[in-house]
Amino acid sequence: MDRKKILIADKELNDIRELRKALITAGYEVRIVDNGAEAVAQAESFKPDLVLSEARLPNLDGARLVEELRSRPATQCLPIILTGTLKTMEERVNLMKMPVDDYLQKPLDIDEVLARVDSLIRDMETATISSERSVRGFNGTLAEMNLIDLLQTLEVGKKTGILRLNKAGKDGAVYISEGQVVDASLDGLEARQALLRMFTWSEGDFQVEMRNHDRPRILTASNRDLISEGITRQYRWSQLANQLPPLQAVVTGNQKLTGAKLTEEEQDLVILLNGSKRFIDLVEESALDDVRALAVVKNLYDSGYFDVTPHEPEPINGNYLDHLKKRYTNGYAGRDKITALLSGLLKNPGEGKKPLVDRRRFDRRSSEDRRQHERRRDARERAKTKIYLNKSELLMIREKLLH
Repeated sequence: MDRKKILIADKELNDIRELRKALITAGYEVRIVDNGAEAVAQAESFKPDLVLSEARLPNLDGARLVEELRSRPATQCLPIILTGTLKTMEERVNLMKMPVDDYLQKPLDIDEVLARVDSLIRDMETATISSERSVRGFNGTLAEMNLIDLLQTLEVGKKTGILRLNKAGKDGAVYISEGQVVDASLDGLEARQALLRMFTWSEGDFQVEMRNHDRPRILTASNRDLISEGITRQYRWSQLANQLPPLQAVVTGNQKLTGAKLTEEEQDLVILLNGSKRFIDLVEESALDDVRALAVVKNLYDSGYFDVTPHEPEPINGNYLDHLKKRYTNGYAGRDKITALLSGLLKNPGEGKKPLVDRRRFDRRSSEDRRQHERRRDARERAKTKIYLNKSELLMIREKLLH
């Protein structure tokens, strides 16, 4: 199990020396900074599980630090404990109105700090698990609904969200605002190339998260133009793949043709081969566009440069076949099911919010020292149940939205 990370921001290192030792002894990984600006930078790179910050810091004080962390998607739900030597009740009240998870008065009681840190991290882990089970959206396989189908469906509904795709361990993402594709990411590729490569994926899984994101518009082309190019690429990819053995088949170089004259692109792929490799791995590891890479692979195959090891697909588990049969013969509930699914997808995320349970209090602390508003992870509590749909159900949703 990975060690939990604590980021401490304090200008007085002597004040937290013993605390640092105690946290490390308790099994935490600790990093210390002495100003607010560095704390923001470390929150991005170090990726702490909790921030413990002095209220008065150089460069960027505690209030500004909290504001900065809460404004960033990666740290907006990060547990934050502020510490300080606030003397007046007004100072404490103003601090407790800030979106922090706790405040501890200096000099710090190490036992209390350890207890609060442990409690907040446990709360965050529980909330994260709950959130992962309750993200608004739907899941499926690319065999049931490919990227083009998904983009068209989300465009009809003018939805905002993140479409995550996974194929053979590769993770890609498409960012959508009001139905329009604005950005995409995959293996460090430029946004357009990332999107175009994912258009050729016909296997794997997808997950649609219907939520806001902070991605600016990188892809300026319209959905229509992007999808048109995607359809062309799908067709060309399918043509090439159908003229090759299964792309999962392993290939080796034909030693008899080692001295054959090759183009620069072919030489690059042969270097990637490095003994043996699957067709699909050659394509995905190539610096070439994936369709172009597949075309070069086909040229090498046609010229006899590759020896191919027959691909034997893994047997399908009988229980899985039973599951599919049951799902598609007995599990469909008709129009009432689609109505319920639409209600879940289009429902206001704020509806049905459950009240938060009060946190455990420490006897040694007065009620005035507690924050007077809800915990930051309340946003995750408002998330609705994830919906799992097959292709026919998604197409029915699209038709429903059109009318």
